[in-house]
Amino acid sequence: MYDFVRWIILFLLFAGLFAFWVYAKRQAAIRQGPAGATTGGFKVVQKRWIDQRTGVALIEANDKTYLLAYTVGGGVSWQPLDKDAPAPTTSPPVAAPATFPKI
Repeated sequence: MYDFVRWIILFLLFAGLFAFWVYAKRQAAIRQGPAGATTGGFKVVQKRWIDQRTGVALIEANDKTYLLAYTVGGGVSWQPLDKDAPAPTTSPPVAAPATFPKI
């Protein structure tokens, strides 16, 4: 008798877990929208490690670009980047001509 009750409880447990999984997948599909539609998610453009514990990533989210710095321990810092900002010049800076005091 008790074995039968245990099997029923086990079956109900797995049926509940399966129903929850189906519900979660359905909700995720609804949130994602129709196929081919753009979502409000984010995209990792580029990712680099600075050293063994620190990395940086360039993230695009909601038509904005962010610079994300993170550490292995979980520390995160981010800064929005302006796409219209001028690119840095690649030529070396030119030193001003030296002026000497007149004696």
